[in-house]
Amino acid sequence: MTNLNSVLQRDPFADSTLVVNDEGITIRLIDGSRNNLDQVSLGIPNTPFLRLAPIEYEDGIQSPAGIAFDAEGNALIGIDGNTVTRQPIPIFTQAEADRLNGLGLNVISNTEGLSNVSDAPFVLLNPPDRPSTRVISNATSNLEEGESDPNSNGLNAFIWAFGQFVNHDTDLAANGLKDENQNRLELLNFPIDIPADDPNFPPNTPPTQEISTQADGGLQFDFERDAFLSGTGVSGNPGKAINTVTSWLDLSVVYGSTQEEYQAIRAFSEGRLNVFLDETVATNDDLLPLNITGADGELISGKGAFMDVGFLAGDTRVNENDSLASQHTLWMRNHNRLAQELYRFHPDWTDEQIYQRSRQINIAQYQTIVLYEWLPLMVGNVITDYSSYNSNQTPEITSEFAAAGLRVGHTQTNNRIDTIDADGNLTSLQLLNTFGSPNINDSSDIDNILRGASQTITEDVDTDVVFDLRNALVPNAIGFDLYAANQQRGRDHGLADYNQVRTSLGLPRVTTFSEITSNAELASTLENLYQTVEDIDLLIGLFAEDAVAPSSAGETIQAMLWEQYERIRDADRFWFERPIEDGGFFTQEEIAAIKEVTFADIIKLNTEITTIQDNAFVISSDNNPSSDGLLDLTGFSGQATATVTREAEYDNLIGFYVIADQEGTIIDSITGQSLTPGQDGYAEAAIDASVAEFKVDENLTTVNFDVTLPGGSLLAPYLITDGELEDVQNGDAEVFFAFTAANSDGMSHILQLGNSSDNTFTFAFEDLSGNDSEESDRDFNDLVIDLTIL
Repeated sequence: MTNLNSVLQRDPFADSTLVVNDEGITIRLIDGSRNNLDQVSLGIPNTPFLRLAPIEYEDGIQSPAGIAFDAEGNALIGIDGNTVTRQPIPIFTQAEADRLNGLGLNVISNTEGLSNVSDAPFVLLNPPDRPSTRVISNATSNLEEGESDPNSNGLNAFIWAFGQFVNHDTDLAANGLKDENQNRLELLNFPIDIPADDPNFPPNTPPTQEISTQADGGLQFDFERDAFLSGTGVSGNPGKAINTVTSWLDLSVVYGSTQEEYQAIRAFSEGRLNVFLDETVATNDDLLPLNITGADGELISGKGAFMDVGFLAGDTRVNENDSLASQHTLWMRNHNRLAQELYRFHPDWTDEQIYQRSRQINIAQYQTIVLYEWLPLMVGNVITDYSSYNSNQTPEITSEFAAAGLRVGHTQTNNRIDTIDADGNLTSLQLLNTFGSPNINDSSDIDNILRGASQTITEDVDTDVVFDLRNALVPNAIGFDLYAANQQRGRDHGLADYNQVRTSLGLPRVTTFSEITSNAELASTLENLYQTVEDIDLLIGLFAEDAVAPSSAGETIQAMLWEQYERIRDADRFWFERPIEDGGFFTQEEIAAIKEVTFADIIKLNTEITTIQDNAFVISSDNNPSSDGLLDLTGFSGQATATVTREAEYDNLIGFYVIADQEGTIIDSITGQSLTPGQDGYAEAAIDASVAEFKVDENLTTVNFDVTLPGGSLLAPYLITDGELEDVQNGDAEVFFAFTAANSDGMSHILQLGNSSDNTFTFAFEDLSGNDSEESDRDFNDLVIDLTIL
């Protein structure tokens, strides 16, 4: 991570790069409006989802895709009051037509234009209903209780935990409230039939909040359809589902998409966001604020376990599970940390100025992590460089992306959430016991959840969804199948089938099930379920594909996710990579600094976690080590440049000393004895072994140095609080090291940021002792040094 102080020091209000209350010209509006100054409503809440592919409602207007009968076998009634019949299915090869006719189905030449795909040579008339999505769930997922299907590339649980946070940032479909959907003739409940031979929900299963009994005594999962935009779902105007949040990558999950959320979240003091208790000056131990009721008398965020109401955030889903609440907390803390630093550099700024600049930088850091760190692991090497803002592009979310594509995270979700405390003790929490975020009660719980996620291998992208998400069979849990529900949502939205979506993305149609997956057993299962490759539920096709990306996602997920995120990026007038000279809001130097920020940096700067692997989304290994806080000059000559920024009242001195090994051992140059961190005399010996010192005389300034370090050696950093080298020797100043055993408070005072990929090593220092909790801010910005080895 390059020193971010260049971003913090510049005053964008002085040159009118940012102007407070300018109606969205230079500052993002909370509701996402006026991002595009010609189409001011692009990306705002309560607008319809787009379509990648043709709509496949069976009545052309609103009846779910893939079926003509409900869960109890009753014929569905269309918008015209008539019985629904399934639309003809296009068939593209003679071999497929012959095979289906051999199964007793009716395939004829498409001479009458019966298919909505005009170039299809054949059509399948009166196709049978697709199976119940619970039947498909049982047939395609083979994981039993407690079993796992770990990712073969070492991706960890941050992939789905952060991915859920990103997903919630861009889409949330409106619920199907009956009083707003009087035009819909069928019931809004669109239940999922549970087969009589279901292995986990036998006929004698008692009804629950999610399971009801059918007229013939059978069981079904209750499932509510999403709402339609007013004026759609009526004759001549197919139904359009509604996205209730902004479509931009704008951290609306933190800042809100509505004025009510925005007002509730802000502290309106020094640019900060509200927190639960503001007892210390540190920001890395804050919890989200307590949930409160809104103008309608309901809780603003969904109810959670914390103090019986849960946490408050910019998105109503914050309390869904412990991992998600931890992500919300992390980015709230990052805003407040930035606000604290900006206040020091710009004490004359107003609360509004600090808030808006903190929000702008926070969003920029988030955007670079989403597009250039997380997404490549999800979809592979298809990410292109940013070119420029495109005012003709749209950020709107597609139904295919929202109802199928990014639900890929559900197949990556583990059946447990592991937590690891500061002493390395591991606790495994069953996934369903984390719903409602019941395991977050103080700041250390956030750290423990994040540590655990960093060392838990995520599940592969495939049809094997963990047992807990499909069955919810734990004491006091509600029986439900999220995998089946995801498929049902696609039918609810009238999503085009898998092959049609491939065509819309520019991919070739598959002609056999074995072209989707090389797993012969799965291919056979899919053929038995669907009979033809032209009638596969989109989500099932996506999950079944052979892997092309580190996540094990296939080529259709790859194309769909990149299509969506590329549009969001290119349509965003405020995108962080758009430079000032092209109408953007950051300088080229600031953009370069922001692009160096990693998810590992965000974690280290906003928690008490000081050691985490360089790529936080991948399990630690020899190829992905944790930064050890040391400067290894093996293979380097030692010639270097240094940039040091001071943001501290104390006249601190920082430097580097020679050590013999990664444990911090020092060899006394006179006696030849070894000293290890924590032993008497270690501090004095370390200062004697110092080979480079740096001091910045004036607060809130940056100084450049040329330095010669001992090439081929192993160095460790140190910080002397408000003193010089001789003050340590005389016992008149405290010194802190990268080794906690050598520090008087037993706490970390030095962070190594970034991954040193360009031979630039960044170290951030905290000068206040943790023994004084009322004074220590733990912000690790008192001195920051960038060392570039030449």
